[in-house]
Amino acid sequence: MNMSTLAARVAQRCALHPWRVLSIALILSVLAAWATAHLPVYTSRQALLPKNNAVSDRFDRFLAKFGAASDLIVVVEGADSDVLDGYARELAVRLRKAPEIAQASDRVDMQFFADHAYLMAPPEQLNRLMQFLAEQPAPSSRAGKTEIQTLLAQAEVWLKTHPEPSMDSVDIKMAEAALAGVDFLLGQWQEWLAVDTPPLELDLAKAPGDSGALEGRFASRDGRMQFVFVHPAKSVEEFESLEIFMNKVKAASVALTEDYRQQGLEVPVVGFTGLPAIEYEEHINIHKDIILVVCTSAVLILLLILLVARSVRWALIIFVPMGLGVLWSLGLALFTVGHLTLITSGFIAILFGLGADYGIFTSSRIAEERAAGQPLETAIGRGIGASFHAVLTAGGASLLIFCALATVDFVGFSELGLIAAKGVLLILLSTLLVQPALYALLPPRISSRAAQAPASVTLPKWLRHGRYPAKLAGIIVGVALLTAALGLWRGFAIPFDYDVLALLPADSQAAHYQRRMVAESDYQAEVVIFTAPDVAEARRITQDAEKLTSFAKVQSIASLFPADAGARAAKAHDIARQINQGQWAERVDTLTREGLPVAAMASLGRVLAGFETWIDATQELAFSSGQTSLVERLESIRGRLSSLQAAVIQGESARLRTEMFWRAVLKWGGQAVNILSRWQSAAPVLPSDLPLSIHDRFFAQDGTVAVYAFPAQTVYVPENLDRLMKDAYQVSPEATGFPATHQMFAVAAVQGFVRGTLLAAGVCLLWIMLVVRRPKGVVLAALPLLIGGGWMLGLMYVCGISYNYANIIALPLVMALAVDYGVWFNHRWTELTDRTPFEISLISGRVIGLAAGTELAGLGAIMLAHYRGISSLGKDITLGLICCLLATFVVAPAIGQFLDRKRKS
Repeated sequence: MNMSTLAARVAQRCALHPWRVLSIALILSVLAAWATAHLPVYTSRQALLPKNNAVSDRFDRFLAKFGAASDLIVVVEGADSDVLDGYARELAVRLRKAPEIAQASDRVDMQFFADHAYLMAPPEQLNRLMQFLAEQPAPSSRAGKTEIQTLLAQAEVWLKTHPEPSMDSVDIKMAEAALAGVDFLLGQWQEWLAVDTPPLELDLAKAPGDSGALEGRFASRDGRMQFVFVHPAKSVEEFESLEIFMNKVKAASVALTEDYRQQGLEVPVVGFTGLPAIEYEEHINIHKDIILVVCTSAVLILLLILLVARSVRWALIIFVPMGLGVLWSLGLALFTVGHLTLITSGFIAILFGLGADYGIFTSSRIAEERAAGQPLETAIGRGIGASFHAVLTAGGASLLIFCALATVDFVGFSELGLIAAKGVLLILLSTLLVQPALYALLPPRISSRAAQAPASVTLPKWLRHGRYPAKLAGIIVGVALLTAALGLWRGFAIPFDYDVLALLPADSQAAHYQRRMVAESDYQAEVVIFTAPDVAEARRITQDAEKLTSFAKVQSIASLFPADAGARAAKAHDIARQINQGQWAERVDTLTREGLPVAAMASLGRVLAGFETWIDATQELAFSSGQTSLVERLESIRGRLSSLQAAVIQGESARLRTEMFWRAVLKWGGQAVNILSRWQSAAPVLPSDLPLSIHDRFFAQDGTVAVYAFPAQTVYVPENLDRLMKDAYQVSPEATGFPATHQMFAVAAVQGFVRGTLLAAGVCLLWIMLVVRRPKGVVLAALPLLIGGGWMLGLMYVCGISYNYANIIALPLVMALAVDYGVWFNHRWTELTDRTPFEISLISGRVIGLAAGTELAGLGAIMLAHYRGISSLGKDITLGLICCLLATFVVAPAIGQFLDRKRKS
């Protein structure tokens, strides 16, 4: 007994005992529904990466020690800087109270770092400060002069007696920073003289460098965006945990915004980015898209079947077994893979498109047997038996294609292959067992168009010859093979888009703010993380990373633990002693109280003129030394000095405005004097002395130290990422974080695609050869798929379609979906030996067309997805299915003519 005969007998017994079969199917469906309800969905890309390799192991170790690797970033913009600052500060305070949140930081604790600046400042700066303080006259020597007059007199003397400028032993970076500070203060002075109402404080948002650095704020370079970094208390790999975390942060933001609105305050715009926000958006959009796609595809498939068959019963006979197979495969996933990911959660639409084919093939053959006069149960058995070989060939090929994907290292593809392979198997079983029982209970009318027997087929007049002319057939096959080969060749030149953000919806908030952070700030969500066993190694890592242009900013606490901390503390004691003995706090108070008397204005003008002369000499020296950046900064300062010399002599109004500016500068200076005065208690710090928010970010419980390096460029350009990680691994082979895993993600995805596609094509062809056995049958069954695949790649290249992480799987999926077109055509070609090529095309074309239509309805609906990754997959699959369908309808009859020249015409 062959397998077709066995399948016919099993199907006939199912038709004789339909209620038993449907009862068992119902029990299995209830169990599968329960399992599906308990199936977790992992949103983290970590769930897609290969396991048990160095990159994953390093990342897992970091997660185990620090809880989470990526922060949610709350972006606050669209208001004055004071409003942004207050909103971000209050939001961070509220978030820190939530148990789901480990840290919420809107700024660095500048008070702590200022009080311990002696540990971070270069020793030569401490020495210069000590020397400056030692050279200042004692307060008693200033009798008879105001403080400002004394300072201006000293400045005049220095400008007259200072040595010639020299570039020897000049630290260019320090010189640039110092000149930028001078340029900022002079610019502020100009503004105070020019505006209608002078401000009360210096506008630190216009300070050089990071606009929020002086206040410790996390902000964009222009200060128009402020950031709150929110660190989850635990890993948010599962969507349930991620959703709780995101909802907690969003609820706090909404509540604070409402408080601002009720108080009549200016309300800023709030957005969310960072990896948690991206993964949250991905899951929400994919979940909505899956519901949309499944519902849309189900309706379209039913409508298509109804339109073609004009029978509700026939639609149910096809649709119900397919739906049960999909449900069973979901339930089985809980006990095999154990979860769904962002990739595997979309496989339902794939099975919807593929699963209907088998039911269409078998039910059409049952209808033919009934039309030939066979009793219902006999027709069911014979129809299943007659179609079994073709269904087994096509289904087995699809099953093996998915099994081939299951062998690749990229977990996203391997899990998709495993789940989809089991889905195909269960849909096949459901079609062969449940459909006969359902058909027996709900037999469609024989008069249905789908039940027409081959004998009733009539060719239109323009196809009356029944076959292509020989020369035309040769041209069709030759052109098809040539264009397919060309398409396969150009397919290797299709570029790959590595930008994960491009997969998100076009209106994605997370992608919008992430791109702006890269362009407008020194921060971004994709941070390289170094780990060190101790502070000494962390110090070495920090120093090496700061030398590299690949990193825009390095966050580390290593500078708080210098090797010479004791000696630095001793110098800090001396500085504090000099500050206190020199009565610098009292001097600043005196300067503030005295203001800027009229008698000092002439001296101020002479100082500005002398300073301009010194700038000219320094600029010439910088120009001759080739220091273009210094020359440009000095030119800006020279211009401001010229403008100020003309402005300060404009009478009492200019004096009063200058006095106000001077007092604002003194306020800032007074804060610096107070900090230096507190250094009298300077001492080396221990990790336990750090504020809790700083300690938990940089220290694990076992003493491991973390260093965070923000990339200077986007990591979604391969060249940038490769250069970044090359530099990172040179700094430390223990580098981890999103850029490291993303690099592996990219490599694994591309390699998985290449290996999976080649293996899938190989096993597909091998399976067809094994089952069909006849060389001519193998060629007729396989060539439409190969030609259609070549056309698909060629059109992708011509249309400028790029691969991405979502649509890269399109070609193997098209192979699994479209392999049955050629298989069914070959099956009918072999079965209907007395028919012309065009008659066979018309007979098989009805079934193939309906099968392709259901696939296009199921998978073409993916194009409606809001998530651009899914929609791009839908477009590519649709393109591939149309190509394979055209190859089957147009090229397959010509191929058949060459292989079977004696075929009736």
